[in-house]
Amino acid sequence: MKTKYLNKKFGIALALLGLGFTLTQSSCTKDFEKYNTNKYNATDSLLKIDGEGYGAFLIPMQLGVVNSINYNFQVQQNLNADIYSGFMMSGDPFNGGVNNTNYGLVSGWNTAAFDLGYQQIMANWQSVYKKAATAAPDFLAIAYILKVEGMHRVTDIYGPIPYVKFGKGGFSTPYDSQQAVYNEFFKELDIAISTLKAYVAAHPGAKPMAAYDLIYGGDYTKWIKFANSLKLRLAMRISMVDPATAKTEGEAAMKDAGGLITSNDDNAYVKAANGVTFTNPLWSVDYEYLDINLGAPMECYLKGFNDPRIGAYFKVNSKGEYRGIRNGVAISSTSQYADASNFNLTNTSPIRFMAASEIYFLKAEAALRGWDTGGGSAQSFYERGVQTSFDQAGVSIGGYLNDATSTEAPYVDLSSATNNVPAGSPYLSKITVKWNEGDTYQNKLNRIITQKWLALWPDGEEAWAEFRRTNYPVLMPVVVNNSGGTISTTGFIRRLPFSQNEYNNNNAEVTKALALLGGPDNGGTRLWWDVAVKN
Repeated sequence: MKTKYLNKKFGIALALLGLGFTLTQSSCTKDFEKYNTNKYNATDSLLKIDGEGYGAFLIPMQLGVVNSINYNFQVQQNLNADIYSGFMMSGDPFNGGVNNTNYGLVSGWNTAAFDLGYQQIMANWQSVYKKAATAAPDFLAIAYILKVEGMHRVTDIYGPIPYVKFGKGGFSTPYDSQQAVYNEFFKELDIAISTLKAYVAAHPGAKPMAAYDLIYGGDYTKWIKFANSLKLRLAMRISMVDPATAKTEGEAAMKDAGGLITSNDDNAYVKAANGVTFTNPLWSVDYEYLDINLGAPMECYLKGFNDPRIGAYFKVNSKGEYRGIRNGVAISSTSQYADASNFNLTNTSPIRFMAASEIYFLKAEAALRGWDTGGGSAQSFYERGVQTSFDQAGVSIGGYLNDATSTEAPYVDLSSATNNVPAGSPYLSKITVKWNEGDTYQNKLNRIITQKWLALWPDGEEAWAEFRRTNYPVLMPVVVNNSGGTISTTGFIRRLPFSQNEYNNNNAEVTKALALLGGPDNGGTRLWWDVAVKN
C-alpha cells in the first residue's frame, strides 16, 4: 500500500490544550521522521522574517486546504472525493481489494480530512487570530477566507463539526450543526470582505502580505473577489434546504462592489512563490504512486460531447486512446488497469481553489432560481461559463455550444465486459450541450451542473459536493458495494464517517454530534444541505 499518511491524533480537546498531539502509525514505517514533519509549518525562521509572526501562519493554511504533501492529499481528498465525483478512479487493489473505491470504507484513511483540517487550517487560523486581531486585521481577514475555504470542505465531507466555539476555552469543543457552521461562514466572509475593502481604501496599492501570498501576490482586491465568489458558492450549496438565506447571501455576493472572480486572471490557484516550492500532489499520486487514473464518467462525457478539453485534461494511453476506470470494479492486481489514462499536468502545476468558469455557472443557476443577478440570463451565464472553461484549458470552442444532439458516450471497460455501460443505460446521461430555453427546469439544471462539473476538473471535492446537492451529472454506480448495506449502490455515497480519533479523544462531543447529523454515522447518511430527490 503506497498511502503514507501517518495519522495524528488531534482530538479537539487536545487542540485546545496547547495544540498538542501524539503520533500513531497507520501504514508504512519507512521514513517515519520525514512523513511526520510538515516543512510548511510556521517555523521559527519564518516567524523571525515576519517580524510580528502574522503571515507565517498563512502559508500552511494555503498549502493545507488541498494538502500539498502527496501522502496527506491522497487520504485527505484523492481516495474519497476525487473518486466519488466521477473524475478519477484507482487501479490499485488497496486493502485486499476492499477499500473506499467500492465503499469498503477504510477508517484510517477517512480520518485524514478532519485531522488535517484542524492541524493545518484551524490551528494556524487561531494563531493568526491571537496575534493579528488588533494589530493586523487585514492579515486576519485573509486567514478568515482561508479558514472558510478549508473548513467548508471538511464540513461537506462529514456534516457537523466543531467550529463556532473552537479556541474559546474548555477541555473539549462541541460540534455545531452544519447549518450553524454555514451561518458562521457567511459572518466570517462578511468580516473579511469589509476589513479588506476598508484597508484598500485607506492604503491603495499596499501589499503587506505579498511575502506570504501564494495565490494573489498580496493583491487584496483579488482576495475580495475570491471571498465574494466563495460566499456565492456556499449560498448556492444551501439553496435547496434554506432558500431564503441562500438567496440573501448569494445576491449580496453578486451585488458587492468588490466584485467576483469573472476572469481567468483572477482564478484562485496556489502557486510556488516567495521561495516556497511544492510538488503538485495529484501529479505525485498519479505519476509517482501510480495510484490514480481517469474516471469512466469523465471519459464518457468528454468523448460523447466531442469535447476538445479531453486533451487538455488527460493523456492518451499506449494505444493512443483516452480510457478511464469505472468506480467500484473488482481489481485483483495493478496490471489490470495499467493502460488507463493519466492526467495532463506536471509536478509544478498549481493547485486549484476556484476559477472564473464556476462563478458563471453559479450565476446561471442563480438566474434559473430567480435570484437578482444584476442582469443576464441563465443561458448567457451558462454559455459564458463554458467559454471561460475552454479559454482556461487553452482550446478552441468551435461549434460546441450549438451541439443539440451529442450525449454521454457508452463505457467500454479495459478489463471486463461485465463492467461496460452500454448505450441506453439509465447510468448514461441524455443531456446535450446546447441551451434549450423551452426545456424543463430539471433539464436546465442538469445542463448547467454537467458543464460546471466538466469545468471543475480536477477539484473532485467541489464536484462531489455538487453531485450530492443536485444529483447531477448522471454518474455510474459502483460495480461492487462493500458497505454491508449502509450505502445504497444507486443512491451513492453521501459522506464519510466521523474521525475515529475524535471518538478516541473527544468522545462525548462526537457522540452528541450524531443527533445533529440526523442519522447513523456511516457513508449513507445525507448532510443537512443534501436534500435533492433523485430524478
